[in-house]
Amino acid sequence: MAGTIAAIIAMVGEARLGPRDPQASDPSSWWGILPSAPPSDTVRGVLAATAVLAVIALCLTWVILLRHALRHALPARTAAVAALAWATPFAVGPPLFSRDVYAYAAQGELARYGLDPATHGIGDLLSPDAAGTAGAAFVAAVDPRWRETHAPYGGLAVGVERFAAAVGNALGSGPATVTVVLRIIAVVSTVALVLLMLRLWRRPGPLTAGTGSLTAASSPAGTGTEPGPADSYASIVLVLLAANPFVIIHLIGGAHLDALAAALLAAALVVDRMRVRERPSPGHHDLLLGAAAVALACLAGSVKATAFLGVAWLVVAHARDGWRRSLGADVAAGTIAVVAASAAGGFGPTWLGALATSGKLETGVAPASILATAAGALAHLVGLDVTDDSLLRATRALTLLTAGLIVGWLLLRAWSRPPTSGHRDDLAVVGYGGMAVALGSPVLYPWYLALSVPFLAALVALAALDRRTKAVLALVVVTSVWLCAATLSPLAATWRLLGRAGVPGAVAAAALVLLALAAAAPQVQRRAARSR
Repeated sequence: MAGTIAAIIAMVGEARLGPRDPQASDPSSWWGILPSAPPSDTVRGVLAATAVLAVIALCLTWVILLRHALRHALPARTAAVAALAWATPFAVGPPLFSRDVYAYAAQGELARYGLDPATHGIGDLLSPDAAGTAGAAFVAAVDPRWRETHAPYGGLAVGVERFAAAVGNALGSGPATVTVVLRIIAVVSTVALVLLMLRLWRRPGPLTAGTGSLTAASSPAGTGTEPGPADSYASIVLVLLAANPFVIIHLIGGAHLDALAAALLAAALVVDRMRVRERPSPGHHDLLLGAAAVALACLAGSVKATAFLGVAWLVVAHARDGWRRSLGADVAAGTIAVVAASAAGGFGPTWLGALATSGKLETGVAPASILATAAGALAHLVGLDVTDDSLLRATRALTLLTAGLIVGWLLLRAWSRPPTSGHRDDLAVVGYGGMAVALGSPVLYPWYLALSVPFLAALVALAALDRRTKAVLALVVVTSVWLCAATLSPLAATWRLLGRAGVPGAVAAAALVLLALAAAAPQVQRRAARSR
């Protein structure tokens, strides 16, 4: 209950703030949730503080729930109900914490008019050759920073956006309907991602012998009230993934296409695990499964380029297993998938030239930006005259190089293992490698975690609570909470409001915060205890 209340308050509080940039406007009131006019400075101060505290409360409730799941004291059904209850407000509410979905809608409208989003800015919708005045609503909803930039999304992403725009045009409702369609796609993709991660209980290697069956030692049939291993695995995955605030707020609430890329990549790993690795020479069925996995990974990369990491893993895995015959099938399947994705988008691989688009801005939470700031401060202390731009370019090159080295090391380590070892190399390469790529990117947004956290969550759930698992757990929890906090509304209006209220107002606010946190924690603990 505490998490659900926090989710509702966070959604309503952030929504009532309206667009953060006054030059952007919402295409609809979203059933009256969005304000018809910008709130006053006083109301903005209250709403910003309310949304921030609600998101913090949701994160704390999630950590408490995760603690019980890791102690095998939380049934999977309870975890699923909690995830559903927390996600529902963001699934039915307006897009929050990012206006990217409005950019998706406008890019789909561009593609519907035959304009390549990788070579045309959203502002081109105002031209007579495109939508003209009809495109003004699409342009007005997009963050001004992205109105003249080119989309760095692959052919399949453009195809999905164009499909949503076509539905919106058929219904005659403009960007509001297109946004709803994209939200539905994001929700379905997230649900599929969670279900696919649950299927990874069927382990690779000699435990499954290619059939996915469980051994007697890992049978899900528990006794008494204690959940069995499969139920414990499901509970941890559901809490770490489905109930994760970054998934709920950004993949579902923000309706980011990263959810679709993650679901396709997860499907690739699930399909690839159906192969029989012990065979010295693959059968026809195994070759088809391996090729299908590569095709799915290529489709994921055609949504988000960083998902091509999955293709690299699959090629290495197939070569490691001694399947020389699989190389031709993999190349053919990958080529067909990329061509099909380009056909869905209606354009060629022009999006490759737009991959640097996001790097034109700077996010302060990106490790490259943090390093640049620290290096600049150090240079200032020792009297060196170094420009901020040169420092940022250097640190971005350093973080990208580090990410590449980590991915290379993971692939080499996986290559050195025998195919029948039963190690979870697919999850390690995609999970750790995906996290390295996200953190090493020139810019960093919470939804970038979609291509790493699901696979790290499965690693945590599959392993015992040893030192390695605790490190993975800390990585998932810290990055999820940290990046959720990084996108919270600015509190400048709140500080001004508290300044006018003086010391009594600050004391009252602090007391309310402590009271809310103290009330939430025992309630979650009691609920988890009753579910044992």
